[in-house]
Amino acid sequence: MAQQQRFTLQWDRPFMPGAATHVSLFEGGTDPMNIVASGHGADEAGALRDLLAALKERHESPEAIAFVSDEYAVLSGRRA
Repeated sequence: MAQQQRFTLQWDRPFMPGAATHVSLFEGGTDPMNIVASGHGADEAGALRDLLAALKERHESPEAIAFVSDEYAVLSGRRA
């Protein structure tokens, strides 16, 4: 049996020039999933950096912080 992923990201990518990209981190594998935190930025990398800052500021779980850090590294090629 496959293990369910604990966290997932949901993106809101703008269609209008100059609008911010928004990302939310959800925890849980069933409906309703619980939102942990959100971030926004000029692009996907900026939104993930903002989300990571929010997680650290709110002292969220190390697992949540590691998940977003890993997603940022995959997207940007750099560690946050």
